[in-house]
Amino acid sequence: MYFLKPNTILVLLCLLCFNFGSAQEEKEPTFVYPTFKVNNNYSLYGDKVKLRTAPNTTSDVVTLLRISDQVKLLEITDKFHEISDTKTPWCKVEYKGKTGYVLEKFMAHAYIINSDTDFYFRLIEKDNQNYLLIRTSYGDAEIAYHETTLPLFESAISFTVEDNKGLQNVTDILKISYHGDSCGAENGSTYFFLTEDYQLIHIANLSVSGDGGYFDSETFTFTTNEQNGQPVIVFTKESGETIDEGSAWVESKTMTRQYEWNGTKLVPEFSKEFYKRKKSD
Repeated sequence: MYFLKPNTILVLLCLLCFNFGSAQEEKEPTFVYPTFKVNNNYSLYGDKVKLRTAPNTTSDVVTLLRISDQVKLLEITDKFHEISDTKTPWCKVEYKGKTGYVLEKFMAHAYIINSDTDFYFRLIEKDNQNYLLIRTSYGDAEIAYHETTLPLFESAISFTVEDNKGLQNVTDILKISYHGDSCGAENGSTYFFLTEDYQLIHIANLSVSGDGGYFDSETFTFTTNEQNGQPVIVFTKESGETIDEGSAWVESKTMTRQYEWNGTKLVPEFSKEFYKRKKSD
């Protein structure tokens, strides 16, 4: 399995196949690509990484690199470090005027500096499954981090980091978006809340897909309760079918449900199932 580069035109055509979405404005997404380009700057994903004088584990150490350090990629060498059934190329990099070598697996494919917490991302493939590794780093003198592993539905992804929308014990909202390259592909999203104690909590996987006239759409809308002014999350699910395109004949059913965040979880318990009415005797 290989990571696909997002095809913007096909994605836009797919999204026009059915009606879905939210009126909320979001930040511009940052795409995560699985490759590195020479002469570009990258952040370290690993922490306390040894910058070495040669592409091997026995050469002298130039310095230790921290998870937030930036390096310029000079070369992806043909030298590999092998452990068990995996091997990683050595990369020649420049750090603050010093040149050395680090393993490619310690470099982040994407990152974002956000208030007092930084987010670092790496794409990996294991046993024919794509994963996104996410590290949230915090602290200045004593840097600490947490790591989360997300199995991916699609290989082409992007992310946005939003403010807490007024939610209790939440500092940031991380949204991972999927960009399938066909109308039958997954174009939904995964939501995480970053709490004040730096825990990244998985909230929900929302699906958006359509194929052969059928469509399914699941979205979150962050708003406020008009009665008490408290922040709420509105979940909307729509499933339907285009009967006749010429006459714009579409049949669908929609569910809307409101959730609150109590500081640790959604209330009531999150569910995406349509209500099943009991048949009368």
